[in-house]
Amino acid sequence: MGATGDPGGYGRLWAPDYDRLFENREDVAVVVAMLSGLLPGRRLLELGVGTGRLAVPLAAGGFTVTGVDASPEMLDRLRDRPGADAVEVVLADFTDLALGRRFDVVLVAFSTLFLLPDQAAQLACLRGARRHLADDGLLVVEAFVPDPARWSGGRQVTVGALDETSAVLRLGTHDPVAQVIRTQDVVLDAGGVALRPNRLRYVWPSELDALAIAAGLRRVARTADWAGRPFDAASTSHVSVYAVADDAPDA
Repeated sequence: MGATGDPGGYGRLWAPDYDRLFENREDVAVVVAMLSGLLPGRRLLELGVGTGRLAVPLAAGGFTVTGVDASPEMLDRLRDRPGADAVEVVLADFTDLALGRRFDVVLVAFSTLFLLPDQAAQLACLRGARRHLADDGLLVVEAFVPDPARWSGGRQVTVGALDETSAVLRLGTHDPVAQVIRTQDVVLDAGGVALRPNRLRYVWPSELDALAIAAGLRRVARTADWAGRPFDAASTSHVSVYAVADDAPDA
């Protein structure tokens, strides 16, 4: 769910530039190693698979990968990626998913949970993940930790990419009550001016734990990043791992 208010809106707006912007945001080999170390099994479901930035290397690393996304534009780019034939692709809204199968790992990476519009949709996503987990399966959620200090009067202006031919300005607003960040990337180049909006409904780590409990899950691990660094008050991101709660009803 992006700035346009429909599940495929984010991909429609961001797909043309997504790989250029985010392909190298972390060492994917570290992600594959961390998920491989969980060892509940090799059947992996990625919610919000996007262009396959993680899914294709995970498949190459021995996982049987199913990727779900609501954006045809994102999935078209996934299919063009070398090695994409090893990934099963499903076009669907992952807040309302019923594949009729269970997986050893369900992955929600890169703050994708925050693209959902409100707490109810985020809880629906976690409940759907729970339904698709094997009894000993694990849900893995990667997300940023909100930093209210970044905002002055609920607003922020930053400079993104800048070179001799183009510039990107990011304009942002922050609503701390609704926990909503709205951004607008203003891209200036020889082609003119282009706008790339986004909307994030962020979740604090403690709130994510509470939502997980409501979804029939319990947290079993939390690190600051994929490399396993300890999570503490200075952490700007987290990788949280959840198992099916002992008293959770059958999905």
